[in-house]
Amino acid sequence: MQALVRGARIYNTDPLMQAVDRELQELGRCVRLQPLTRQRLLQIIHASRALDTCLGSILRANGITPKSGIGKMLHQLRALPPATRGYLDHSGAVAFSASIAHSRNKYAHTAGSFPSSIQEVDKLVSEVHACMSVIL
Repeated sequence: MQALVRGARIYNTDPLMQAVDRELQELGRCVRLQPLTRQRLLQIIHASRALDTCLGSILRANGITPKSGIGKMLHQLRALPPATRGYLDHSGAVAFSASIAHSRNKYAHTAGSFPSSIQEVDKLVSEVHACMSVIL
């Protein structure tokens, strides 16, 4: 994911994209943390914060004020012209919203809630990667 971020045109023009890169570095560092519940939760938080900031940067670069929340920003990308970098069609916005925003919200907004397995974390992180691949 860091290669995608660093290779994006917006990387050199928006300083927040360097913050995205740093979040992805933190995501990589999490694999050594204990206990596993903390490791898994932080992986979800870092991956989703990276995407959240990336979405905001893309929207601002296209003259759109980002709304608050990953799901809302994913749906804002539908307003871009289809040939524009960052455009996301309706089905893509709905799919990524369900696989990323809803999963993240389950852990970010519920005390004592943790991902039950590394597979669950890997699924969310790969969805973030897929989303970045489409929009960057």
